[in-house]
Amino acid sequence: MAEPKLVVVHSFYNPNDAYAAKSILEDSDIPAFLLDSNTSTSTFGSAIAIGGNRLAVADYDLKEAGLIIEEFLKLINDPSIETETIRCPRCHSELVTNKPVIIIKALLTFFITTLFLFSSNPYYYCKRCKYKWNENKRA
Repeated sequence: MAEPKLVVVHSFYNPNDAYAAKSILEDSDIPAFLLDSNTSTSTFGSAIAIGGNRLAVADYDLKEAGLIIEEFLKLINDPSIETETIRCPRCHSELVTNKPVIIIKALLTFFITTLFLFSSNPYYYCKRCKYKWNENKRA
């Protein structure tokens, strides 16, 4: 029996998508490999230059892997899949972040989180009305 050859099924510029696709193939009992993933994720902008995170499978698994990746790409590119929109409970604005962008608070947060590792009180911050609320008490 001849040795199988690795064939690239798809290239991903987003490493998260590449690892998710690899996991889906492996869950389907298709061994998959990411080529150049360390290079493309360690140097900013190099993913485009080297062709992204290339997902490869054995040549005899190419057809089945191609069908699985095609379904995966439909899911991640489908605009009809709704994501939860977070709105401010006070002004109902969608200009919401999970942290206020203030340099002093960012530095303090950095030093506090390095001491305690995790924030015990996650919150959201409305950029429009400056309202801050706890994630667990969100309406």
